[in-house]
Amino acid sequence: MALGLLGLLAASSAALVWRSLQSTVTPYVVEVDDTGAVKAVGPALANYDPTDAQVAHHLANFISDVRSLSIDPVIVRQNWLAAYDYVTDKAAITLSDYARDNDPFAEIGRRSRSVDVVSVVRVSDESFQARWLEKTYENGALTGVKRFTGLFTLIHSPPRDAPTLRANPLGLYIHSLNWGEDLVTGDNP
Repeated sequence: MALGLLGLLAASSAALVWRSLQSTVTPYVVEVDDTGAVKAVGPALANYDPTDAQVAHHLANFISDVRSLSIDPVIVRQNWLAAYDYVTDKAAITLSDYARDNDPFAEIGRRSRSVDVVSVVRVSDESFQARWLEKTYENGALTGVKRFTGLFTLIHSPPRDAPTLRANPLGLYIHSLNWGEDLVTGDNP
């Protein structure tokens, strides 16, 4: 009888260890209205597809992280590290090439740049076009305004572990990106 109980104890202990090693992350989607009040809360469905508004918000944050320039190097570093949480390996190469060619830390302390995303529009099933204004300041004075347009291809891969869930809760990843300054014909940007 003692051997039977010992065997039962070993089996139940093994089952508990096996169960504790399994990761069970349940992402939740919280929708808020314009005032910030919670409208709906529920577990994210396996086939959940983010809305165009959620994608637009995601892209606007990414563009702001990459294209804006603070006078504080810590904020610039945090923005760039956060931007890499939203890209695939392929887009990370493009982003790294851009950072290497246009060192974001070179202008710190002399210039700052703010980004105002004007629009984000779906152009295909996986691609979005974004338009934004960049205002550059030197010593607190506005020195220029430029318009930019970017094309971003996204993929959706739901998070599978807690660190990924914290970094990118919707699982939206930019797979391809390209942007450039708009041609302006006239005095106003």
